[in-house]
Amino acid sequence: MGESIIASRKPYLTAVQAGRTYYWCACGKSAKQPFCDGSHKDTGFEPIKFVPEEDGELLFCGCKRTGAVPICDGSHNALPGLYGEDVDETQAALVERQPGGATTLLDGGCYVLSPADIERSPYGTLSLAPLVTAADGAKFLSAFCLTVAPGEAPPLGFGDSDAVLFLRTGECACSVSGRNFPLSGASGLYVRPGESLTITNTGDAPAEWLAVVCPGVAELAVGGVGGGVFDEDFPGRAGTLDADQRTAMGDRFYQVLIGEETGSREVTLFIGEIPQSRAGYHHHLYEEVIGILSGEGYMWTGSKKTPVTPGDVIFLPAKQMHALECTSPEGMQLMGAFYPAGSPAINY
Repeated sequence: MGESIIASRKPYLTAVQAGRTYYWCACGKSAKQPFCDGSHKDTGFEPIKFVPEEDGELLFCGCKRTGAVPICDGSHNALPGLYGEDVDETQAALVERQPGGATTLLDGGCYVLSPADIERSPYGTLSLAPLVTAADGAKFLSAFCLTVAPGEAPPLGFGDSDAVLFLRTGECACSVSGRNFPLSGASGLYVRPGESLTITNTGDAPAEWLAVVCPGVAELAVGGVGGGVFDEDFPGRAGTLDADQRTAMGDRFYQVLIGEETGSREVTLFIGEIPQSRAGYHHHLYEEVIGILSGEGYMWTGSKKTPVTPGDVIFLPAKQMHALECTSPEGMQLMGAFYPAGSPAINY
């Protein structure tokens, strides 16, 4: 039996019904992709039976290389050639960035803004401001920028939501309902529903954080927050940048800092690395917040594009076509947090 045929370089977004039986094409020859039409005869391949547990939309593998048969696991990104579809640069109008922290609106509700230009509310050594909320079109997530001056900040609460926090710069000692986690730049932290977070900046300069909360909230609870009970079923809450842990995705790389292994079944937090290049257009099923850590480039969404620089935050609605371009010779580094949790490699 030889290798299966690549039917498509991308997965097939398909509506499914709970309890219905589907037969996924494993050979790649079917004319009714992603499902079998009998073309596997004499190939040595057999179709894969699949019965979904609930109604919804799934990405069925089209490259026939997935390790999560029959669902896409991002293996198509390792195929030779372009990551995504070609970008036609003549079709995207340049949108100038809005000044003063205002959002620069692109297609489909996607927008870019600079947290550095946004006025923040002070709470002692802590100051914060919302970046993404339901008022901005987010359906599942909310995001906030936090600055913590040297010393201990008042405790934060996230109610019944999950929270993932990314420390961009600084050194901090974090207490999650009494459990301590020391962190330094380019690190992630996970706080489960009902738990509280106290951040102590142990350095000499302000520490910069980005917090993503799911389900989204209009504002964070600051001060007067009960300590909560630390969930001992998930003791490992911190993730740090480690080049040995990154995963290749074409000529790009990513490392999951916070995900299902740390107990976060709602939100995934990752760091990505992009070489000087322009990705092809693609989509994700998840809603995402992206922070540019280093490098410059453009965010493309079809009919529009806008410059992005370090410190910028991008809100990307689910299913919005997009491509992120890096124009810096040294490459671009970014962080991303998205709902529902999963692999950053999965796209269509």
